[in-house]
Formats: sequence, C-alpha cells, structure tokens
Amino acid sequence: MVEKICKVIFFIAVSAVALYYTYPSGLSEVQQLAFVKAYKTTLILTLGSITIGIILGFILAFLKFLGIKPLNFIIDEYIDIIRGTPILIQLMIFCLIIFASWRDGIYAAIIAFGLNSSAYVAEIVRSGINSVDRGQMEAARAMGLDYFSAMKSIVFPQAVKNILPALANEFISLFKETSVVGMVDGIIEITKMSKSLQATTYSVKPILFVAVLYYISVKIFSFLAKRLEKRLNRHD
Repeated sequence: MVEKICKVIFFIAVSAVALYYTYPSGLSEVQQLAFVKAYKTTLILTLGSITIGIILGFILAFLKFLGIKPLNFIIDEYIDIIRGTPILIQLMIFCLIIFASWRDGIYAAIIAFGLNSSAYVAEIVRSGINSVDRGQMEAARAMGLDYFSAMKSIVFPQAVKNILPALANEFISLFKETSVVGMVDGIIEITKMSKSLQATTYSVKPILFVAVLYYISVKIFSFLAKRLEKRLNRHD
C-alpha cells in the first residue's frame, strides 16, 4: 500500500513539474481553446477507432473459429495486408483517395485507424481464445450446448482475462499512433497543434508540453486498465 502511494505521489510530482516547465506561456485564449479542441480530436480519433477495431476484430476472430477455409483465407489475407502496410499509407489512402470527397477527414481517419486496429484485435482475441483449454469447449458441447452458446458462456469469459491486457495495450498504441493524422490536411490533433504553436511562438515548449501530455494520458489509461484487470481477477 505504501509503495503504491509513493508511486502516485512521484507521478503527480513529476507531472506537475514537467507541465510547469513545458507549458507554453503567453498563449492567447483562442490558442488555448484550439489546443483543448485538438486534444479532444485526439481522444475522438482514439475512441472511435478502437470501437470499430474491437467490434470488427471480435467478428473476424469468431468467424475464423468457424473453420470455413475460404473465409479463413480471406480473413488471413485481410489481416496480412493491414499488418503489412504502414498506418500512414493506409491513412492517406482512405483520406486522400477513397473518401477524398468527404468534407471532414476525421471520419475517414477513424475508419482507417479502426480497420488497422481490427487486424490486431482479431489476433489478440484469437490468441486469447486459443489460450483456453480445448477441453472446455469439448465439455460444453458434450453437455448439449451449441458452438455459439459454448463460446459465450464457457470459453469467452475465461479468455477475457487474457485478452484484456492486450486490448489495453492496443488502445494505448492507437492513442499514440493518432499523432500521424496531422499529415492529412484539415485534421488538427495535439501533435499538429504543437507544431503550429512552435512555429508561432518560436519555442520548443509546445512540443515538449505535448510529449508530457501524452505521457500523463498513457499513465492514466494504464492505471485504469490495471484496475479493470484486477477487478476481473479478484475471484481467482
């Protein structure tokens, strides 16, 4: 308990000092509001993308377990294509080619990041389910449960404990990866905003401030993920 309290105090102290020395003073009210809006854009990108990624990733993983070879081939190729190409290239394809006519590029960016995340989530879910003893599924089927009922009631609840930490890491990775969205015109998140403020203020503080902001955000996300993981494992 004492160790945890010390860690929290240390985190708060380091964060406060870092924010104090890196905050770009002299910003106008308009610039401050623009920065807050840019941070909201980063969160919207992350939450929207991870929602698509989790839903589609789970669907892909469960479809693979049906054992339909042509379908598995298509899913495997989809995952290989997504994982085998840089996220920046995917982002440019969706924002500048496929959905180039859309006024607000943020929706195209959310789709691009969501599809990218779905490939990784599908592998996370597949690995988590495979980690459950096959005897669990066999026992459930022997009791008369169909495939989907066995997955829902027996296998998946056990797999969640293995899946959750990896999903939390995927969320954190996605939060940081959204920094490349600034390469697309019209979308301003905190990294692009820091570059803009750096050019306006002639100071490196905006860039350093954003680095600290990323660090604090990731720390908070990690803490929440660990709390949720402990809550799921409290009856073990």
